[in-house]
Amino acid sequence: MWRIVVGVGLLAGIAAAGEVRFVAKGEGYELLRDGKPYTIRGAGGTRALERLVEAGGNSVRTWSPPGRATMDEAQRLGLSVMLGLPLGLPRQGFSYDSAAAVAKQRERVRSLVREYRDHPALLIYALGNEVEHHATDAQRMQVWREIEALAGIVKEEDPRHPVITVTAGWGKAVLRELRETAPTLDAVGINTYGGMMRVAEAVREQGWTKPWMVTEFGPRGHWEVAKTPWGLPVEDPSSTKADFYLNAYRKVESSSPAFMGAYVFLWGQKQEKTHTWYGMFLPDGTPLDTVDAMTMAWTGRWPQKRAPRIERLEVVSVLKPGEAWLRVPPGARLRARVHAVSHDGSPLAISWDLRPDVSDNPSTGGDREPSVEPLAGAVAGSGDTCEVTLPAAPGNYRLFVYVRNAHGKAATANRALRVE
Repeated sequence: MWRIVVGVGLLAGIAAAGEVRFVAKGEGYELLRDGKPYTIRGAGGTRALERLVEAGGNSVRTWSPPGRATMDEAQRLGLSVMLGLPLGLPRQGFSYDSAAAVAKQRERVRSLVREYRDHPALLIYALGNEVEHHATDAQRMQVWREIEALAGIVKEEDPRHPVITVTAGWGKAVLRELRETAPTLDAVGINTYGGMMRVAEAVREQGWTKPWMVTEFGPRGHWEVAKTPWGLPVEDPSSTKADFYLNAYRKVESSSPAFMGAYVFLWGQKQEKTHTWYGMFLPDGTPLDTVDAMTMAWTGRWPQKRAPRIERLEVVSVLKPGEAWLRVPPGARLRARVHAVSHDGSPLAISWDLRPDVSDNPSTGGDREPSVEPLAGAVAGSGDTCEVTLPAAPGNYRLFVYVRNAHGKAATANRALRVE
């Protein structure tokens, strides 16, 4: 039976080919891959893997099995893979009271482990992602007990790789519950955004004594920021996010001898509240300044050619002077200006668009959201200033600006508007 090694010496120095394990080291732990120390410098997502390597990353996290081709590509590039083993979510209707559903899920987990256990890129198995999120107290305890059973299945099938589960932060003392209910887990992965600055303290307070890692971190989440007067979240500019990525990573990386590394979110692009909130790339694949921030975090050096920086975005009424980011009448005309910086003096190309604001979408936990397209003809002009004509239809809208440089990098910001 595979186990965490809690001592050092001859046994701690022996490693089978392809083996990954945690060993005790001082007051904490060390992750060994093929017998060599390994610190996770990871990203969630499987896009732009060559750029991840260039930025100093060494691992990718998936939320479901990525397929053999992606695993092979990761191996070719020298990247390891945290392999997601998806589990049913109570918030989406999966019932852990159903013996048939639970048995089917166990067999799927067993099958996936058998399929991937011999791949050289494999690092760690992650059982589920935020399975406890928005579950009742009773459902959450069912989830932990089933994760304990599934961890045993993973170890039966593959004694050479650790198994963890991934939590939605640490609320409701979930780390204490996991410690008591799922002792077979080798470590825990914690998803946290604004909470990245205090995650190490939470781990200590809840008495988690095994290795731990951050499995998602990024900008302040849409639940953590200020709201407009009509209740929608105010998104930070990408340059503000980049500052937070770097500062949060630096705070955590030396916070605990049991901290094994982190996966930044998201190495790619997705629609979640907006199309720019969590992605580190624009939809066309252009990297944002958050990629530069992680390059600095991982390598200790800024890239030679950096992304532009947005200092501020102003939106004012054409007819009335002063700030007009609040409620405006149908058909109102606004003037917007972005203040952006080119680090090396290279020219900047600036574009704008107006989109319906769907940040009140009730989806949670990263669930899929439909994309939102720009409104044709709503924005006139280019460069650092544009004019916006709001639709006649009442509703919520967002004005987006994209600042690109000659090096193929970008920064973005947006402003929420309400027509009523």
